[in-house]
Amino acid sequence: MFKLPMVIIYMIIAFNITAFTAILLLNVLIINSLIAKIIACTLTIGAWVLAYINRDKVVTIF
Repeated sequence: MFKLPMVIIYMIIAFNITAFTAILLLNVLIINSLIAKIIACTLTIGAWVLAYINRDKVVTIF
């Protein structure tokens, strides 16, 4: 049995959300809404908090 730490999965998702937020904040995308930027920043913070909270969980593969 192979044990995969859940933090790896959470960090991959959090990094993707962070990259989207960084591009959104640079005004490269068509979206220029302040509320959309606030929501994206909140999702980024939440994703990293979830990654930190679940850092000790593991999932068994095979």
